[in-house]
Amino acid sequence: MKKILILNGSPSGKSGNSAILIGKILKTPSVQKNMKFQTVHLAGLKSFSLLEKKIKQADAFIFVTGTYWDSWGSPLQWCLEQMTSLEATPALLGKPAVTFILMHSVGGKSVLSRLQGVLSTMGLLIPPMSGMVYSLVNQVALQTKSSHSEDLWQLQDIEMILGNLAVASENPLPWKVWPVDAKNPRRIWLK
Repeated sequence: MKKILILNGSPSGKSGNSAILIGKILKTPSVQKNMKFQTVHLAGLKSFSLLEKKIKQADAFIFVTGTYWDSWGSPLQWCLEQMTSLEATPALLGKPAVTFILMHSVGGKSVLSRLQGVLSTMGLLIPPMSGMVYSLVNQVALQTKSSHSEDLWQLQDIEMILGNLAVASENPLPWKVWPVDAKNPRRIWLK
């Protein structure tokens, strides 16, 4: 049983669209038997110590956030800043991560690409077909029958993305790491 840590990066925490999407992720039937999910709503979290323990225990990660002024939610930004101390360590190295980005109409794809880049640089593994952007525009467009629907991300894609997460979490590899300042990543360098 793989331990999957879901990190909700939305400022709305348990009450927003990201939380609703997490509910849909948790109800995806085909992956339930192989994965044990734990969700952390980052909004309002003040201490990293408990979250750090959960990160170290996780086998894989699901990042969920809305799009806020062309970026991810501020709780997720706080989390990434705290996770800097875990860069290139066994807590993250080679563990797969998938990303779900929500947006009203625009900006989500750049958030997805940038977030996957940050996660990869920290040492997480980004499997193929492991991120999606779901928008209000998608939802409205999918309510009509169209031959173009296949080109839109859909909620049914959750199952495929989680399937790729499951496959990626099965085979840990002996990754190499670059040197990082793990002792004091926040030290003052500008004089």
